[in-house]
Amino acid sequence: TYILPSVTNVTPTTKYNQITVTTTGTKGTNEISKYYYSINNSSYVEGTSTYTFTNLTEQTTYTIKVKVADTNGRMSNEYSLSATTDAYKLPTITDVTTSSTSSSITINVSGKAGDGAITEYYYSKDNGSNYVKSTSSSYTFTELTSSTTFYIKVYVKDSNGKSSSVFTTNNTTILTIADYVISQYTGTQGDNGIYYHESSLANGAGDNSYRYAGASDSVNNYICLGSDATTCPDANLFRIIGVFGDKTKVIRAKSVGDKQWHTSDDNTWSSSSLNTYLNGEYLTSLGTLADKIATTTWKVGGGTIRNITTSVPKTAYQYEVGSSASSTTYDAKIGLMYVSDYGFAASPSAWTTTLYNYDGNDANETSIKTINWMYMGYYDWMISRYSGSSHSAFRVYSYGLVINYSVDDYCGVRPSFNLSSSITYVSGSGSAVDPILIN
Repeated sequence: TYILPSVTNVTPTTKYNQITVTTTGTKGTNEISKYYYSINNSSYVEGTSTYTFTNLTEQTTYTIKVKVADTNGRMSNEYSLSATTDAYKLPTITDVTTSSTSSSITINVSGKAGDGAITEYYYSKDNGSNYVKSTSSSYTFTELTSSTTFYIKVYVKDSNGKSSSVFTTNNTTILTIADYVISQYTGTQGDNGIYYHESSLANGAGDNSYRYAGASDSVNNYICLGSDATTCPDANLFRIIGVFGDKTKVIRAKSVGDKQWHTSDDNTWSSSSLNTYLNGEYLTSLGTLADKIATTTWKVGGGTIRNITTSVPKTAYQYEVGSSASSTTYDAKIGLMYVSDYGFAASPSAWTTTLYNYDGNDANETSIKTINWMYMGYYDWMISRYSGSSHSAFRVYSYGLVINYSVDDYCGVRPSFNLSSSITYVSGSGSAVDPILIN
């Protein structure tokens, strides 16, 4: 009797668009030499012991038939089974992180591929009204309005054109205090009391700083630090000198009281009693505000009478902190104003007058002390020492001029420091009754 081959088992393996079947056969009189497959009663096709049906529809049930033939061409029984294709595995977004500046939001996407590789990323900042397509998992929206909340939506597509679900989040562009000050500069020198000290600004510092200048009641540079009281306490009320790089420099609006620059007859700032007080007792008194103050490399070499007091602010700047400055520095959070800070706080019409003559009139015959918001009407210590001796430093005289004086004398002290670049603007116009508030 001739024994036919037989199909004893068929094992299906499914994907969303294909079914692979693995056939187990038993020989009869002769060996199995051929395998035949049919799907949904289609014509049989020849294959090996494993065969894959492709281009199928997802989540669909198919009837598969299998038979084998031996070396004599004798055919086995017909084996029938049903198999259902899987659902398509879509790509997914596992995480989205965002970061922002005052004018940009950066989005970073982590995705997981499904049945196709992730090839495209779609980003929206307007809650899905418009999308930007990218092949990168990171995208930055630029030229955004500061202090504005943007509603972010993100989805991805894979190599088969299949899309993930939409991931939704939001982010608010920040406005650092430095950005806020710079935003008040309209491009016209003096608008909102701000001067941009670029190289073309006549008699300016040329350091690309943004500085407030003008009469005290016309310069809105008040800032309340470390308090959210309706009326800012004197201890917390400061004024912004300007923006230098990415940091905002401030000075206390009123003196903390009369103190000696140094109790000893020595004008070395690093060892001075005033420096010890400012970066010790005073800094501690600021509480959590101290964490918002940047450590600054203060240039403390000072200068001579010739290049500081009997010079115009631009020259004093060069010898205090500019290209001609001494290499002597001191790293600390708290310091005092520079002579040039005081000089440039006056309206530009005074910048051609020497600092020793700041008790007089400007080029327009206007009293300089009336157009200098930093003038307080009392003796006021500065951080720069008189390098021509070992016992004097510069101060503002009560009449408005700058002069050197013995460091063991008592003068007003207005602490000055740089706010960290990450400090953000919250509200306020900068007036005395509506000072700027920070986050």
